Amino acid sequence: MRANLSSRERIIKAARKAFAERGHDGVSMSEIAQMASVKKALIYYYFPSKEDLFYEVWQYSINELEDHVFSETRNESIYVSKLKRILRSYIDFITSKNEIKKIMDQERANLSREDNESWKRVRDRYQILKEKLSSAINDAKTAHEISKDVDPDSAADLILNGFSVTEDPNGLESIREIIWRGLVSNSGE
Repeated sequence: MRANLSSRERIIKAARKAFAERGHDGVSMSEIAQMASVKKALIYYYFPSKEDLFYEVWQYSINELEDHVFSETRNESIYVSKLKRILRSYIDFITSKNEIKKIMDQERANLSREDNESWKRVRDRYQILKEKLSSAINDAKTAHEISKDVDPDSAADLILNGFSVTEDPNGLESIREIIWRGLVSNSGE
């Protein structure tokens, strides 16, 4: 880790690496402290629990994903072009940011956990990402640029979950094409 990172940033980066390698339940705060080259007490100074640290890593990761996927399309007025770019940007992101993809894939099952407030916050943050994607799909549907039969929420779920089945770039491209064909079938695209 670079010396110019703050202790808090080093903790987040070390935690992201640890959570990606072994999942939330497979890593301890002591291991994260060792990876970040800080004392465990410093982690608890910033993050009262492992769940709070995980939420911060999740939030940081989802923000990075959203910035990558949606920043290029903010000014796009043709919705079908916007969706194409979103799909390509999403694939680009998950292939270049393997740690974030691993965290999302591993912890998706935990989103239904009800046992503490931190997991609710993780789930709520994931829901915001899904709603942004669903909104982009709905905009294209409303503009009659994609099939009227597409359910935006289901399509957003498919996009967020469908790419987790492979890390092979050709497989990801095939999945993107299948999703794309489903979106534009009967729309004239």
